[in-house]
Amino acid sequence: MGKKKIELSRFGVYAYLKYKRKIILIKKVRGPYKGRWDLPGGKIDFGETPEEALAREVLEETGLKLKSLALTNAIGYNKETSKETLHHVGIIYNCEARSLRGLKYEPDGKDSYGAEIFTKNQIKKLKLTPLAKKVLR
Repeated sequence: MGKKKIELSRFGVYAYLKYKRKIILIKKVRGPYKGRWDLPGGKIDFGETPEEALAREVLEETGLKLKSLALTNAIGYNKETSKETLHHVGIIYNCEARSLRGLKYEPDGKDSYGAEIFTKNQIKKLKLTPLAKKVLR
């Protein structure tokens, strides 16, 4: 009889982050989607509101401050590998950056290889995480 698969559950808040007509994404540094482009965001720390967590995560991963944010969607999906099943739920906010001043193109030392700005046409050619695909395409 085979081993039971590990079940992992992830829940977080994520920004569809825009500045003018462009979109800001981060490149994942670890996990099953290492090297793919993703929405900035992550888990809610104890005591934070979802909005506080999102502002903190966006600042940590991109270096940018939010001008506005609006709750837009909740997305869930499962990803199976031979060893585990990942259940990921993301709460999505439409966000606008105040400016591009301070944009971190370099790694943040934790989750991101750096942030970059893309047009919608450029995004079509990127390798995206499943969450980013569901939001951006």
